[in-house]
This record gives sequence, C-alpha cells and structure tokens, in this order.
Amino acid sequence: MSDVIWLPGVRDLRIDLFRGLSLWLIFIDHVPEIYLNNFTPRNFGFSDAAEILVFLSGLASGAVYGGISKHSGLRIAFLRVLRRAVEIYVAQIVTITLLLAEGALFALRQPALLDQANLAIFSVHPFETISQAVMLRYSPVNLDPLLLMVILHFGLVLMLPAMILRPHLTLIASTLLYSASHWLDWSISAYPKGAIFFNPLDWQLLYVIGMWWAVTPAKEQHRIFKSPVLAGLAVIYLLFSLFITLSWSFHSLEAYVPTVIANLIYPIDKGDLDVLRLIHFLAIALLCWRLLPGDLPVLRTRFVRPLVQCGEYSLAIYCIGVLLSFAAHAILAMSGNSLALQTLLGAAGLAILAMAANVCANIDRTGHAHPRTL
Repeated sequence: MSDVIWLPGVRDLRIDLFRGLSLWLIFIDHVPEIYLNNFTPRNFGFSDAAEILVFLSGLASGAVYGGISKHSGLRIAFLRVLRRAVEIYVAQIVTITLLLAEGALFALRQPALLDQANLAIFSVHPFETISQAVMLRYSPVNLDPLLLMVILHFGLVLMLPAMILRPHLTLIASTLLYSASHWLDWSISAYPKGAIFFNPLDWQLLYVIGMWWAVTPAKEQHRIFKSPVLAGLAVIYLLFSLFITLSWSFHSLEAYVPTVIANLIYPIDKGDLDVLRLIHFLAIALLCWRLLPGDLPVLRTRFVRPLVQCGEYSLAIYCIGVLLSFAAHAILAMSGNSLALQTLLGAAGLAILAMAANVCANIDRTGHAHPRTL
C-alpha cells in the first residue's frame, strides 16, 4: 500500500486489484463443497479475504473522504459518507430479498437449504424477520460481511470529523474500544439468537487502521514502515502462522507445536477478530506496502483488468457473489458434487463476476477519480 492513495485525477489501482481478488476469494470460500477453497488464504495463515476487504474499504474511505474534505470541505465529505452508507444499506436489504427468492426456488427440491442459509426463519416469523433485517439485527449466511460494512459506514458518519482532524487520537480510541470489547466480551445481539458474527466493536479497528493509513502523511508512515527490523518480524510471524495453519490439515505437524504455545494462541476467533488474525493481516499489508509500488505496469494490463474492475464495483460484485455462491452450493448439494461440476461452477461464477463488473464499467461511462469505498 502506497503513501499516495488518492489525489484528484490519480487512482491507486492496487486498491481495486486486491479488493477484486478478495471478492473472488470470498465467492470461492462461500461454496463449502468446492475444492478450490482449499487454496484460498485461510489455509495458509490466520487471516483471510474478509480482512482484505474490510481493510481496503477503510483505506479507500480514508483516501476518498480525506481527499474530498481537503478539497471540498468536511460538510461535502460528510454528505458523501451518508449517501454511501445508505447505498450499502439498501444493497443489504435488496440482496436479502433476492436471496430469499433464490432460496425459495431451490428449496422446492432441497428444503434443507433454507435452514443452511438461515432463511427458514422467514416462513415462521416473516414480518418480525423483515423488521429485524431493516434494523440490522438479522442477516442470512454469507451476508454478514456486508452487514458489518453497513454498520461501519453509518459509524463513519459520526467518526469522520475525528479521523480527518485527529487521526492519531482516533486510532488510539479505536484500539481502546477493540481492547475493551475483547476484555469485557462485548457483542451486539442478532436475530433470532446469538450475536452479529462479524462483531463491529472489534472489526472497526481494522477499518479504522485502513483509514488512518490513508490520511496519515507519508513522512510519518515512513519512520515505522521502512524499518527492516519490522519487516523481518513480519516475515517471521507469517511463517509461524503458516506452520500453525498447515498443522490443522497435516496433523503430524501438531507434535511440533508446544503445548504452551497451543494454549496461548487458541482459539483464534474470526467473529471477534482475534489479535493473531489482526497482526497476521497487518504483516501482509506492511510487506505489500514495501514490495508493490503503485506504478506497476501490470496493473493497467488486460490480464488483471477483470480483478481491477471487480474491485472498482465491489458493492455490486459482492452482492452478486453472494447470490452466485448460494446457487453453486445448492446445485452441488442436489447434483452429486462431482469434481467436474465443482470446477465448472467455480469458473462460471468467477466469469460472471468479471462480466458483471465489465457491464458496470460500461454503464458508468463518466468514470471516477477515486476508489469506491466498498
């Protein structure tokens, strides 16, 4: 990640590239039967594509709204944040509606699919479930990350002035909230039971780190991020995470994990953004910042354009990906789950995401001088 994220007329395509990659990986991970999800980042380290998406959303938010605030004023930036929050909220509600219709269609042959997707509650308490979805307390399976982004963007409406005017203090406050949430086991209740899976009180820290990264002057970042010692520690930690993660699949490696280490690190919880996951992703982000310059020619080639376009229109692509992953899961559950069918559905899903992004780009002829925040 670079020190120059957004300027009028300048676009850091790495944001879109990695965000598009995260959306492809999330689609694959959301189809539990498909063999391709054995090769996604969650199998090689503590963090996965969810951290990429949330961090880059925060990074893009800081770049976009920080730039707008600087050149057009805080009031205009505030209105842009509010509009984007409403757009993501509407996308959440519309996607729930479409997923319910899709689930009802597949449930004609496989009724258990509604239970698996947490959609069966609609048939028992339809009006209450709708009201809870509107109040952001209910979400079907695989829409939890989008629910998180809705909450974070509405939270940004309140947080934006602090981040623009006092980014360091805002980061400290965010870290304190994360620490208190872990220490006191805070959560936000969900409907019909339990808590919101991606706990916003914890995941907000990664989003805020992304914003802070974007709005902090480059000279202040260089003091820390250029440290070879820090880079070396990041590499060591990534290797440690790789070994631990591989031991989950290759059990012979478990014998080499000391009991004291195992007792110290487990459980590595995703919903509450365990600190080991957070550090793992930040280590990756640091190394990417150091090793991948923003002017790489490959970023503008036809080869990576599908990923870049998916990242540019990430909100639409995420919602389409949720619908496609549920369809792929349903087809595999009803059709024997052969290796050939897994390959076909995986490739078809990614191709549809790429085509949908291309359609969005063709419709949006006016272009954008900044990355979208989600």
